[in-house]
Amino acid sequence: MRLLLALLALAALGAAAAAAVGAGREAEEAAQAGRFSTPEQHRCSWELRSAAGASELRLSCRPPAGGGAARSCAYRGEPRRCPAYGARSRQYWRQILGRLRRRRHPCAQGGPLSARLCGPGRAPPEAQLRLLPAPGPSPPAAAAEPTEDPAETYCAERWHSLCSFFVGFWEG
Repeated sequence: MRLLLALLALAALGAAAAAAVGAGREAEEAAQAGRFSTPEQHRCSWELRSAAGASELRLSCRPPAGGGAARSCAYRGEPRRCPAYGARSRQYWRQILGRLRRRRHPCAQGGPLSARLCGPGRAPPEAQLRLLPAPGPSPPAAAAEPTEDPAETYCAERWHSLCSFFVGFWEG
């Protein structure tokens, strides 16, 4: 009789633990979408989708009022190939979103996105997120790009303000 009661108690504890794990998964799934703003005041919403080992981060960014049309883009990579991703996936995505938040135009062509914990030398290149080519005609949008700020084109993000100063000084 005691054995039967002990087995029932263990089964009840196992069911409670499984429910707690399921609730944790639901919370993670709920945290797979959000919003942020860039330094240029673009308001962006993001959504994370994972399938077959690859993850896709979809962005939709609206410029400030009167700033033009909204842009959408997607980044894809295999972050699971990074050894640190399994134990610290939340930190990985926080770092990726932080990098996007600091970009002036998150959907503009740039280098691949990688989190510090899975940076170069710590993970294979497939773990980095790369911007997917936009479907549809992109040449008209590319024609508007040459008017872009030279400091943004030729200087790293951390030197942008200093570089902008010198470019502005040079151009008069």
